[in-house]
Amino acid sequence: MRVRVTVHELGGGARLRQVLTPRDPLRRTHQTRLLWAHTGALVGSRADLLRLGALIRLAAVSPHSVVFLPLRANPRSAYVEHWAEIQGLADLVVLRTDVPLRRSAWPAVRARLRRGRPRTVDTPAPREERRPDDWRRDRLDLGVTEFAETVFLAGTAEALLEAGDEVTRCGNEVAVHRDIHRFGGPALLSQFVGPDRHAGPRRDEAWECMVLAEDELFRRARAGD
Repeated sequence: MRVRVTVHELGGGARLRQVLTPRDPLRRTHQTRLLWAHTGALVGSRADLLRLGALIRLAAVSPHSVVFLPLRANPRSAYVEHWAEIQGLADLVVLRTDVPLRRSAWPAVRARLRRGRPRTVDTPAPREERRPDDWRRDRLDLGVTEFAETVFLAGTAEALLEAGDEVTRCGNEVAVHRDIHRFGGPALLSQFVGPDRHAGPRRDEAWECMVLAEDELFRRARAGD
């Protein structure tokens, strides 16, 4: 899949050289915070999930870049507003575990992202489809941290490729999902699970992130029949 990104060069000799942002914002995507309650959600439309899957795979093959999705200011449905009230919403950064980005340094990096260079890139194609009932992605080596109203999703290259494939599968499922066609969603399509490496001894030691679809375009199209 070809995606348009803005490349923000950071300069210097550090291994983190670029921040990539989608040139066409994912305005129907929302990420909740995850670690406070050890659970949360990623909510997106069909088109956004397909592009997000491609962007996650792009992060997987980018050893010197991170992918940044500014999501907090996106328009909210009543369902997303409920998540915002009980849990809070965040931006999303996707990166490989071998990309050196201190979370405490992120606000300073983010403040430098003003003008960038437009570029169109070919992202890795999704690999073979998985079984429809294989929706619990708890064997992936994915990790989550949070700082400065941002969720950082990190994993090995292989883990991010698989995560991107799963999000793409969710986007494709929206087009044939009966409840989304009837009501516009939300509908649970998948789930990511991973360890909370910062949990104390009295707290749960895992987080989970539901992947949900909400797409009013399908419901409106049906209502007009």
